[in-house]
Amino acid sequence: MAAGGAARLRRVMAEPPRPRESGASAGLPYVSFNQLRSFHAVGVAGSVTGAAALLHVSQPTVTIQLRQLESHYGIELVRRTPRGMVLSPLGEQLFELTEQVFDLHGRIVDLLGSSATAVRGELRVGGVAPYYVMRVLAAFTEAYPGVTVSLQLANSATVIEQLAEQRIDVGIVGQATLDTQLMALPSSKQRVVLFCRDDHPWAGRDGIDLMELADAPLVMREQGSTSRLVLERALDDRGITPQVTLEVDREGVREAVLAGFGVGISTEVEYVNEPRTWMLPILDADVFTEAFAVCLRSRRHAPEVRAFMAIAEKLFDAAEIPHPS
Repeated sequence: MAAGGAARLRRVMAEPPRPRESGASAGLPYVSFNQLRSFHAVGVAGSVTGAAALLHVSQPTVTIQLRQLESHYGIELVRRTPRGMVLSPLGEQLFELTEQVFDLHGRIVDLLGSSATAVRGELRVGGVAPYYVMRVLAAFTEAYPGVTVSLQLANSATVIEQLAEQRIDVGIVGQATLDTQLMALPSSKQRVVLFCRDDHPWAGRDGIDLMELADAPLVMREQGSTSRLVLERALDDRGITPQVTLEVDREGVREAVLAGFGVGISTEVEYVNEPRTWMLPILDADVFTEAFAVCLRSRRHAPEVRAFMAIAEKLFDAAEIPHPS
């Protein structure tokens, strides 16, 4: 039943009439789509008059199609009472199915009818880091200048949560552990690195081994960060428990390192090479994050979502988001 429309038709009897038995038929099962549309519209509107208005047809057309559907199967779907029309118990069951049918029908129409010129409106994007998401956004806004784009930066767990709650439409995340309700396109890998202040004993080195982190104060990203997740997994595999002195978001890691809280975590591509810090690659383990473009499977055919995912896939396939050597 459509929200804000007529009240849902209620059952008035306990049992539906017994349907007419029929023999097996060859081929695909058949039911008239137009007859189902008329029935569903009556269920939504609560009357033949309202159904005819919804479908932009005459009242006799709705009545005839409804009667033909009932007559063909020897059933009763709608009952006329002094207070109006109500669904029979069987009609209630059928209405639950036709709600799904016409929801899918609407999605099919959107898919077939959409085109590049139909991509308009607003696209809400979530991303884990500017480096990953800005390249896709730049290509998207160039291709679809009529779409208003907004961007929220957060860690992967937060972006996925926002998608599930439909607070954003698409995202660029770094987690491979994705919910089944999401569609994901994998893209690039980036090495996780550490970095220290320029006066740290490790400054000037070519890198470090994981075991050295057992006794080193560590500035760690917040929970939900993919770079933190993959580093902790690598440390756990070696039986190492890190000494975390401070948990902070991406923007705060560099300032925490400069303030003397310890060695910081980053990805190679996000590390800013400057005189006050020194990057430390991990020498004895391959620790990396991945980038994924994600959207809800149930919304993947929406024009703006589909266009964003197509551009992300094109960039990923073209390796415009580079992979580490």
